[in-house]
Amino acid sequence: MRKLPLLLLLALCWLGQHAQAQSSEFPNAIYAKLNVVDYGALYDGDLQVSQGFELAYFRNIAPFLNVGVPFKLGLAKLPLTTGNTVTTSFDLVFHLENMRSDAKIVPYAFGGAGYFLEGSKGHAQFPFGFGLNFRVSKYAFINLQGEFRKALKDNRDNVQLGLGYAYLLNRQAPKQMLPADQDKDGTPDSLDQCPTLAGPAVAFGCPDADNDGVADTKDECVNDPGPQATNGCPDYDNDGIADKNDECPTEAGTLVGCPDTDNDSFADKNDECPTEPGAWKGCPDTDNDGIADKDDRCPNDPGPASQNGCPEMVDNDSDNDGTPDSRDDCPTTAGSLRGCPDSDNDNVADKDDLCPTEAGTLGGCPDVDNDGIADKDDQCPTVAGPPSNNGCPPVVDTDNDGIADKDDQCPTVAGPPSNNGCPPVKDTDNDGIADKDDQCPTVAGPASNNGCPLAKDADNDGVTDDKDKCPNAAGPAANSGCPEVKKETKERLDASARAVRFETAKATLKNESFPVLDEVVTIMRQYPDYTLSISGYTDDIGNDERNFRLSQDRAKACYDYLVFRGIKPDRLRHAGFGELRPIADNNTENGREQNRRVEFELVLD
Repeated sequence: MRKLPLLLLLALCWLGQHAQAQSSEFPNAIYAKLNVVDYGALYDGDLQVSQGFELAYFRNIAPFLNVGVPFKLGLAKLPLTTGNTVTTSFDLVFHLENMRSDAKIVPYAFGGAGYFLEGSKGHAQFPFGFGLNFRVSKYAFINLQGEFRKALKDNRDNVQLGLGYAYLLNRQAPKQMLPADQDKDGTPDSLDQCPTLAGPAVAFGCPDADNDGVADTKDECVNDPGPQATNGCPDYDNDGIADKNDECPTEAGTLVGCPDTDNDSFADKNDECPTEPGAWKGCPDTDNDGIADKDDRCPNDPGPASQNGCPEMVDNDSDNDGTPDSRDDCPTTAGSLRGCPDSDNDNVADKDDLCPTEAGTLGGCPDVDNDGIADKDDQCPTVAGPPSNNGCPPVVDTDNDGIADKDDQCPTVAGPPSNNGCPPVKDTDNDGIADKDDQCPTVAGPASNNGCPLAKDADNDGVTDDKDKCPNAAGPAANSGCPEVKKETKERLDASARAVRFETAKATLKNESFPVLDEVVTIMRQYPDYTLSISGYTDDIGNDERNFRLSQDRAKACYDYLVFRGIKPDRLRHAGFGELRPIADNNTENGREQNRRVEFELVLD
């Protein structure tokens, strides 16, 4: 019998090696049970059964190991005493077990030390034993325990059998290992280009005073938002030249930011001839005399400004047309063509022009069909023909069917006059529409569509591709041919929106928001034809304008993160509405908390 403690200790060690590792998910447990105690069988072989009860608290302190403090109270029949004695004990006990296992029966072994009181006298005792926990629910167990207690007092060794109840207390959430983030800006150091300075994710973790997505270190206009293309500076006209360097900030242009319509390197605002390229203040100067052709009376002959651009004259200019009489073909009639008038500006002087009021190239007359016969003399002015036929082409019958091409509805295929020169009716695609009337003669189609097939429907959803917003993904006509967003997807979006968290009174996303927004990224990839609308709201506490800016900034913070995670900007839109559209009563804390939110909605543009 004295070997029993040694056997219990060996068994305790064995079970400790074979028990499953205990997690810290449920670290606390309480026990309550009734005990049956015997002090006699170990000495004289006669049972001396007593009863008592036990309360205990246990705490997980390491894998495989729990520590507990049982308290026991009972009425005992002690050896060498008469009647019943009130006994109490306080123990410190160590369990080897795995209470969190999914097994229906969980064994454990235990050992420890305690102090035993019988009346006012006490002594030390050392408990050892085994137990079984029978699972009745996720958190509750029926407990059965056998225990031997070795006493440091003669005649007090005893054996106990207990039956009771064990219950796991509050669940403890597992700790999550977050990536290093020295500046606490929500961008992990591994992605943060400024790991010691806080900044938004869209600027790769660097400070961005004007929230334009260009880090201050690369932003040439730190306090004025602008695109990356102009290094963070405003570009009102989107011409790729920052306003600070743009001489025409409200008009798009390539020449120091200004339009140059005629591409002569003179901005339109400085070009005296904005639609004609030229080197003299933007105007042509054919004779390079420093006087623009529009102001030069002799544009082809250089001359001083005192002579209006004409050469110094040694002879008279009777008609004052800028051409000296010695070179003027019409010295008494002012004109610009060698001194002669050219009313129709066809470079044929009126005196030589057979059609002085109609511009033309044939003796000054028009010849539309370029057959060498002026239209006024051409019997077929729009169809070329020889003079022998008065400008008309000879009669042509390409298919030799006896019907001139001009009267033949099928000039290249022979056919009888009864069919207007066409062969008998032919229907290549057998759709009941003659080829000559069929707009798609080799592909069958209904008469309502002029013999052509109806519009395509690539995804076979009953909505033709020309009306289908999602031609490669099937969806109902009521949704423009796009797949409808599933109810559970909308619920996931709503849950994600409620889970987004920001720093107090700021638009900085908290770390726990990143997995939530990653869920939104997953949904966006599942619906590639949809756009996500991001709306920000606040409660009505504080300044209205500040609340409106804060709601805008928070919606943009979500927008920036989604762009950072690879969602194209043209699939996102964001806006802030401040205190507008509350969903709960702002007069209660709970209501205000609900009103401080962002909302996500998938929409079809």
